[in-house]
Amino acid sequence: MPRKGYSSGVRIFASADTFIESSRPSLRLGRLVANATFLEALLRHGPYDRFEFFCPTVDEGRRLREWIAALPDGRNLVARIATRPQLELPEAMSGADWEVVHSGGWSRYLGALAWLRANRAARPFPLTGTIHSLNDPSMAGMLRRLVAAPTGPCDAVICTSRDGRESFRRQLGMVGGGFRGRLEIAPLGVDERYFLRRDKDQARRRLAIPPDARVALWIGRLSAASKADLHPLLYQWRAIVSESVGKRLLVLAGGGSEGDLVSLRATVDELGLAAHVGIRPDIEDAEKLDLLAAADVFVSPVDNQQETFGIAVVEAMASGLPVVASRWDGYKDLVEDGATGALVPVRWAPPPPEAIALRAVLEPNLSQLATSQGVAVDPGCLRAAIARYLDDPALARSSGDAGRERAERLFSWKAVVGRLAGIWQDLRREADRMDVPGKGGGPDPEILDPAEAFRHYAEPAPDLDPLLRLSSLGEAILRGELPMPPTFGDLMPISDGKLLSALVVNMRHGQRKLSDHARLCAVLAGRSREEAVWQVHWLLKYGVLEAAD
Repeated sequence: MPRKGYSSGVRIFASADTFIESSRPSLRLGRLVANATFLEALLRHGPYDRFEFFCPTVDEGRRLREWIAALPDGRNLVARIATRPQLELPEAMSGADWEVVHSGGWSRYLGALAWLRANRAARPFPLTGTIHSLNDPSMAGMLRRLVAAPTGPCDAVICTSRDGRESFRRQLGMVGGGFRGRLEIAPLGVDERYFLRRDKDQARRRLAIPPDARVALWIGRLSAASKADLHPLLYQWRAIVSESVGKRLLVLAGGGSEGDLVSLRATVDELGLAAHVGIRPDIEDAEKLDLLAAADVFVSPVDNQQETFGIAVVEAMASGLPVVASRWDGYKDLVEDGATGALVPVRWAPPPPEAIALRAVLEPNLSQLATSQGVAVDPGCLRAAIARYLDDPALARSSGDAGRERAERLFSWKAVVGRLAGIWQDLRREADRMDVPGKGGGPDPEILDPAEAFRHYAEPAPDLDPLLRLSSLGEAILRGELPMPPTFGDLMPISDGKLLSALVVNMRHGQRKLSDHARLCAVLAGRSREEAVWQVHWLLKYGVLEAAD
């Protein structure tokens, strides 16, 4: 029997987001990894009968289907999805019966879809979006847009950590608050392959790492501006090496600019650490898995406000490594201090007023760097925690095992999708008790009508309602001597073929005013007058119709 609010009993997940921002098989940026792996997990573990993805272009829809089809068991997965153009969203909303419309980021779609829902939807449905970084200079504008949108208690911003939620709440307050939805917490997840146990000795042979070395590992962007300043870690590593018996190796792996790499290598050389530090830029997935298998402890002294979760930390936990991380942002939700690793105390002060005043002017990475350079991860505690796990293999193994169990219980994608599905189901129950949030709220104030903004571009101003007639080209097309001009595939949802034919065929009997012709043909084709006027201008553009005067 269908649940309340459902017309068919079929549970449908919908999105205006494809979640696939890169066609590369190896993804490195955290947001790209999170969204792509979320999509696969959602298709495998989500409790939905059908998935509808509204794609920006036909090519992106095809790419999404190909991406899904290439997954293990992809043929069965792709059979449950529908890819539709985003231009079909208004019409789809008029009859939609979606459990949720979710986006991989909150700022791109949530507010805009709320306005669209208020003016087009026949029934309420939840809108949700996930946070990633929250320190963009444009945050104030994005938050004001969200606050102004007709959201309701069936909507939510999905925050990936407690600190992320608190930061979002604080920033909402800074712009005046007023978001009518919820701030829910659901973490990101990691791919199942990270939980597979791998042979350490074989991984070390492939990486040319000595079997007797004790290895600390960092994986992440090698950038002080956008991830973490690793130079303080190198100074503490020098002390660890000088105080230790036996070989110690620190591996810094991840993407970085040439300038970042030059700076790190220079510090390694100046500290005499060339034999004790390996820098591996732009690693591929197979090398990353080998590094996690080969290491003894994972180190993440992040000091940057762009971090809200920490996928690399959970990947390390899933791989059975103890984690030494800064007591910072979402890391506090990931590492259980003293059980699965160590959280290192942090002090910080804001940058000078000049840097804050220039926040909207400076290049974002420079602004981030100015802010994060006042974040001090306690160097003595960092050094002691790393040394403790390197010097005590039994402690490292037991902490790593505890971390693997915690990661599987809380941060496997199966567990995370289950948590999200519970949130969405609760929001849907809320939606079933509501009218459409903001119904009749008027047009989206963020959309400026281009016809009003740019109509002076056509000068002198044309006659807005000219007398039209069929051109010689149009007559040749009607006689079958020439084909109709091609239309762009991505615009097909608003390039109705029946309407287009009516606009040409019904002009063959004589001249007619543009407004009269558009109104008549719109009725014949069952389309709107505005669509008909737009398509008349397309026919004028190609010379199929022409102004009689």
